[in-house]
Amino acid sequence: MRTAIVVALVACVGLLLQSTAFQLLPFEQAVPDVLLVVNVYLALHFHTVGGVAGAFLLGYVQDSASGSPAGLNASGMLVVFVLVYLTCRRLWVDNLVSKVVLVFLASLVKTIVVVSLLAAFTSSAVSWRTFPLVLLSHAALASLVAPPVFWILANSGVRSNREAD
Repeated sequence: MRTAIVVALVACVGLLLQSTAFQLLPFEQAVPDVLLVVNVYLALHFHTVGGVAGAFLLGYVQDSASGSPAGLNASGMLVVFVLVYLTCRRLWVDNLVSKVVLVFLASLVKTIVVVSLLAAFTSSAVSWRTFPLVLLSHAALASLVAPPVFWILANSGVRSNREAD
């Protein structure tokens, strides 16, 4: 119960920062995706139905706050959760550098999934000239906010049942 409360609190603060304070940054269209970092943390530490539900809820909350069509970010978060889960089953992702690289790659995957779904199911036009720059800047900014978010979640007592034993 405590874990869900801490994750929800970090996600709410992250969403608030993402939708208000980070918009004031001097980057054109890129903002750090704090909810993606929380999703990667869930995928690394909670290999349960609760982790998958948390990933879906993080994406759905992001859809609700951003005004994008419902399901875009939720789908992206689920794809990222599954890929991070499968990656951490095969590779030892334990130190901070590997987690930051994983967040960078997860941000690339999520942005590509969301843009692909947006292009496939809506008539929204995507500016393909600026897409690579926006893609890399999203990933770099998410990687920058990853260490403090991981530190907050790790030091607030958020532990999976496996780690508690």
